Amino acid sequence: MKKKFFSVIVAIIAMLALSLNVFAANSIVGSIDMPQASSDKGSVTLGKVPSGKYSRDLQNVIDRLNNAARNSSVKNAFGDKLPSSVNLYDKNGVLKKNIDLGVYKFLSPVMDLTFDGVTPSADNPVRVTFVANNMTDNIQVDILYYCPEHGWEVLQGEKVSDNQVAAYFHAGSSVVALIYRDKTALTGTNQTSPQTGARSALPITSLAIFFAGFGIFALYKSKKA
Repeated sequence: MKKKFFSVIVAIIAMLALSLNVFAANSIVGSIDMPQASSDKGSVTLGKVPSGKYSRDLQNVIDRLNNAARNSSVKNAFGDKLPSSVNLYDKNGVLKKNIDLGVYKFLSPVMDLTFDGVTPSADNPVRVTFVANNMTDNIQVDILYYCPEHGWEVLQGEKVSDNQVAAYFHAGSSVVALIYRDKTALTGTNQTSPQTGARSALPITSLAIFFAGFGIFALYKSKKA
């Protein structure tokens, strides 16, 4: 009976340990919510990047970003594929040149954004609004965008509501990701970062500690008996 009991305890601890490993290894895909999108002209669809839609080189970068560790910076996610220069754009054009992607993290996976019924351009920018329920007050949300004309760039986000952010696109369909930087560096406040699954392992960790302690205690008592 004791042998069977300890076998069950060991099995439970093993399963919890495996769960911890899975949570620790979580990549951006699967650990961050997929937002929704709408536009002020025509329509847009937002979804997973279809296989074969983009060039092999771009697809490799997309896969690299989506397979990056959940809490890695955008800069680290690019690795040796980091563009030499990335500019920040607003509705009127370049707002800031050569920004630091090291201050950004991902709020969404890299997704496919397709325009229908409208072709955005510098003279005809299209405002796209994203719904992301993991936004918080202390972050600035921007959009990482692979511009068909300029390559990788960041579009400045404008907070519309507690869970909506909008940005102006000056080129057509491509891949995008919601990224954020923490405002605490500027304000000196200490608030909650967006929930992207980082706390998911806490209950499992507590259970693992409980069962491990219980198993050790039970083993000690059985030997005393």
